Amino acid sequence: MPRIATVQLEPSYMDPDAGLERIRHFTAQAAADGAELVVFPELLVPGYPRYVPDPFPHTEEGQRLWSDIQRYQRAYLEHSQLIPGPFTDSLGAIARDHDTALVVGVSERHPTRRAVLWNTAVAIDRDGGYRGKRRKLVSVMHERLWFNRGGREDLRTFELGGWNVGAAICFENLHPQIRRAFGELGEEIHCALWTGPAPRATAASGGTLEQHREMGITHALDTGAFVITSSQVTDREPDGGEYGSNWAHSGGSYIIDPQGNVLASVPDWEEGIAIADCDLSKIDVGRLIWNQFGDDLRSDLFPSPFGGGEAPRSATEPVAEEELEPVEAEPLV
Repeated sequence: MPRIATVQLEPSYMDPDAGLERIRHFTAQAAADGAELVVFPELLVPGYPRYVPDPFPHTEEGQRLWSDIQRYQRAYLEHSQLIPGPFTDSLGAIARDHDTALVVGVSERHPTRRAVLWNTAVAIDRDGGYRGKRRKLVSVMHERLWFNRGGREDLRTFELGGWNVGAAICFENLHPQIRRAFGELGEEIHCALWTGPAPRATAASGGTLEQHREMGITHALDTGAFVITSSQVTDREPDGGEYGSNWAHSGGSYIIDPQGNVLASVPDWEEGIAIADCDLSKIDVGRLIWNQFGDDLRSDLFPSPFGGGEAPRSATEPVAEEELEPVEAEPLV
């Protein structure tokens, strides 16, 4: 029965070393409480990117904004990471020191092509071994100007601690075909990596915009997996500063069982950790009534996301050494 932790925190913007220290700090806290898998938010390093303003400004304010985003972009590219590379080596040391697996959201850069990024989730096992990555398939809003799309190779899960673990980023968690793909891969533990943006007026009143809890419950009921949601958080009125967030992020971090029950959560607008024991036999019990990926799947009527082509990669399938190098992803067709 794995004990799993979700962490809700604010990034250390454009400071990967400080970000690693915060990951180490929260991992140590969670491990001291027995956590065997610790999940961190989307784009924790180097932070969630700002909006890109009008590239052809006609006002003095517009010219200042365009100058500022160019400065910001240079820093964002500089502090994005090669995956695998020194950053994953450091994550491996943290995991090994605390005997806990990690799932962390990071901005990944291409090793040779300038200004080519992916929104990526990294999986590290308890022995510190790099188990792989998956790139976000569907960017939303301004993210399309920052990040490339992942490809077919990113329909995959990971074996972490002996469990079949998936990781979806932001509104991938709302995508029904991505959700089904994880189910067909035998996912037992689903890591939902998020930010939690909220309009300033909503934030000032302590309200939230995102429906992480509802989407987590939907994923749990739809696939029969445990769902571990981890989200960024900020002050209700962040000042942004040189590189910080101009958006308020409310959080929204939960651990949800296959029957849709919330086992633990972190309060909105606070940094913190939630931990729960996840009895994987609950997946079996739930499927006494509704077997999402048995006969009830009805793949004879509703085609698989994998179609009739290349078979999906299971969590236990070994990854060839050359596949560990960052490559340009082919778009889904």
